[in-house]
Amino acid sequence: PMKVPEPLFKIINIFMSLLLKSPLHGIASGSMMIINFTGRKSGRHYSTPVRYLNIDDRIRCTTSKHTKWWRNLVSNQSAALLLGGDLKTCSVEVLMDDDERVRAALVSFLESFPQDAVYQNIRLEADGSLNQLDLEASIREAVIVDFAPIHST
Repeated sequence: PMKVPEPLFKIINIFMSLLLKSPLHGIASGSMMIINFTGRKSGRHYSTPVRYLNIDDRIRCTTSKHTKWWRNLVSNQSAALLLGGDLKTCSVEVLMDDDERVRAALVSFLESFPQDAVYQNIRLEADGSLNQLDLEASIREAVIVDFAPIHST
């Protein structure tokens, strides 16, 4: 798979955000959502579309340390997700620098979305499996963000 150049993501994110907020969200909302959060320094409202995976009672996305959006979630207690056309308030857990847990979470995510391995700098072998040397190197740069819906009582 080819990696989309970083500058194109601004355009792609605008398009994807518009699509996910529209009545046509079903085209992409099976694997894409919008995370709404508050900037940790600015206090401004931000949103970013990301690929997600439902894992048990959590909603997971992955990124790498070189991106910036996830840093706003480290100190936030919650974020609002636009998921399948519905807005859900969720608690947030940012996971990094824990090789065993990051490896398991990343492998699980990439089993569902192998095309995203390129964004973690992981090559795919001829049989579609993850290159193990690349995986070990990427674990130190990977960031896993898990969301758990907050159920009001």
